[in-house]
Amino acid sequence: MQTESFENALLLAINPILKSIIEKFDVDCEQDGSLLISSLKDFFGENVKLCRNCESLNRKLANPLFEISSRLLRADKKFMKDRFLDQEYRDAWLKGFALMIKGVKKYGIQIPFTPAGPAEVVWNFTYSCNLKCKHCYEDAGPHRPELTTEQACMAIDKLSNIAGVGLPALSFSGGEPLIRKDFFEVAAYARKKIPYLSIATNGTLLTKDNVKKLKEMGIEYVEISLDGASKEVHERFRMVSGCFEKTMDGIRNCVDEGLDTCIATTVHRDNLNEVSKIMDIAEELQARFMHFNYIPTGRAKELVELDLTPKERLLLLETIAKRIVGLYLKVKEEEEKFGKSQIAVDRFFSTCPQFASVVKRLAMEKGEGFTVSAHYAAKKGVEAVANFLGGCGAGRLYIALEPNGDIKPCVFFPTNKHTVLGNILKASFEQIWDNDPMLWNLRKRENLETYEIDGRVIGCGNCKDKYICGGCRARSYSYFNGNLNAADIGCIDNEEIWKKVMKLPK
Repeated sequence: MQTESFENALLLAINPILKSIIEKFDVDCEQDGSLLISSLKDFFGENVKLCRNCESLNRKLANPLFEISSRLLRADKKFMKDRFLDQEYRDAWLKGFALMIKGVKKYGIQIPFTPAGPAEVVWNFTYSCNLKCKHCYEDAGPHRPELTTEQACMAIDKLSNIAGVGLPALSFSGGEPLIRKDFFEVAAYARKKIPYLSIATNGTLLTKDNVKKLKEMGIEYVEISLDGASKEVHERFRMVSGCFEKTMDGIRNCVDEGLDTCIATTVHRDNLNEVSKIMDIAEELQARFMHFNYIPTGRAKELVELDLTPKERLLLLETIAKRIVGLYLKVKEEEEKFGKSQIAVDRFFSTCPQFASVVKRLAMEKGEGFTVSAHYAAKKGVEAVANFLGGCGAGRLYIALEPNGDIKPCVFFPTNKHTVLGNILKASFEQIWDNDPMLWNLRKRENLETYEIDGRVIGCGNCKDKYICGGCRARSYSYFNGNLNAADIGCIDNEEIWKKVMKLPK
């Protein structure tokens, strides 16, 4: 039995106790408001005044529970406090922590963990786009009904009340979100309700004026798609002449304005050799870099041959991971010499769940016992939380919203009657999150399948790292006709299954 499976069995025994403790202090006080929120503020060092009864509950129940939990997770408490007290991100962290505690109250602790609501919603804000990208998962372009401005604000109202806490983070995507004339109006409304806003864009509309507007309205993070280090490679994939220079100008405009800027690259066989050059561009411009997994969905369904082989994907992930591990080691060296370091570790990311396993292995080879948190982020100080958060977060840590308000587990799932869980304007988000069978199937790693090939048992269900990875469920869905629990054949450990699916010789 894997360690995490054994821990899940133990947690079943203590979950009723934890739930009963949280129920006692997850209450609303006429004088102090939400005691859960107040007790979290107190735990992270904020000066909070409470009535006598709330102070007693906080001291006897809430604070000891938070202290024990942080020790069990081996989380760096100073790091957590510093993040919480950072005014820029404080409210998003607060809501995230509150959703975690309410998740324990609702579902108990399990590995990987499910909070009481998503930490983030990725909202494909529009079907419209000014590019014609070969890989577009949304198949953007043709006009289809979208939420009106008024309906979009109603959707934000619903999201801002999730689980009685509200959504920590909202990301506008598309299509091209900036193409909608009401983008800034809707984003400004969202800024009043949701503490952390970001935008994923192709960059062509990031003029100096638009970037200034983004900064002024409080957009925290801008992710800009760049599929090649050269005009030829980028435009061959994006299918519109002249878009490369506009995108590069957009990246520079965001960096110059002081926005947290990330270059995002969907890596496939036609641009694989460009990745190191694109990462160099990101370093030069002091931007982050994000690798997006190529998933055969949307338009990419017709271009399956562009998907990387398991060996190509492994080499790619190792290339990115070496940069993270290298930065981590530099930070450690500086901290040992000077007591602190100004080097930012969280510069290189991947949406590929196997990334966590690769970083873990490369770190161990250097004598370090850390991995990345939730597969896409590298945050020094919360390495041990990675097992708890656990890899692919589709339908568990985040969820997707379509331009018409339909709710899906992940943007990389096709839109059909099986993947649409309901509509944000017509259904109860909380009932979907709490009860939808597809979501709970995604959340249970014990459901992942195994395969026997030539006497060997392989597949995500037999993987030692399934609790920090879990494979890409959207890839499984696409390659195995809607089977969520099938193998992620993009992984090197499942290469034999990949060969069978692709009908290749052994």
